[in-house]
Amino acid sequence: MSHQFAVIGLGRLGIAMVGTLDSLGHDVLAIDLKEDLIQTLADDLPNVHLVAADATDEDVLHGLNLQDFDAAAVVIGENHIEAGILATANLKELGVSTIVARATSKLHARVLERVGADRVIQPEREMGEQVARVLASPAVLDYVDLGEDEALIEARVPQQWTDKSLAELALSRNLGLTVLALKPQNGAGTLPRGDTILREGDVIVVGGSKKTLDASPLSGPPPRKT
Repeated sequence: MSHQFAVIGLGRLGIAMVGTLDSLGHDVLAIDLKEDLIQTLADDLPNVHLVAADATDEDVLHGLNLQDFDAAAVVIGENHIEAGILATANLKELGVSTIVARATSKLHARVLERVGADRVIQPEREMGEQVARVLASPAVLDYVDLGEDEALIEARVPQQWTDKSLAELALSRNLGLTVLALKPQNGAGTLPRGDTILREGDVIVVGGSKKTLDASPLSGPPPRKT
């Protein structure tokens, strides 16, 4: 089912969002103040409605019928914090149902929430946390922040869990973790059951609180060189 989305700010993050939404078959309106940038992107994004406009002007957004869109993202660059706040406030005033805004600091995030952002993202910080966790443990292959206090980790099965069934490990009861998927070393991915036995080299996807995941064997420190 196709929806209408608006993306305000066409830096690297904004362009990536626009391209992904377009590839998913949604109607996308992309807005940036720079007319030369809009013209440059026109050939690469033929299905996207590209507009050079000032998103800090409420009348401009109203003229583009933003109030009728399913959601809007404000991802204006970090050098234009005030513009992002004004654009977010304008979208809220227009009655856009869902607004996602980019913040560059905790204070910026609080301001965006107060003026109407439904969700605030800090992509640089979130990516930094993800890379740090992957760096800190050789077992971690990927880390996905689900917001609030929840996350998912894709990791190799730790040594202390090998050759044991999920029922025997009782991870939910003992550690507060849930194994959501399993990819055996030499097989296709599966949804695990209680009698599923974890083997060395298997990859599992585990969900839980960030604190619990960080304290689990999945996130153990890398071995020290001797």
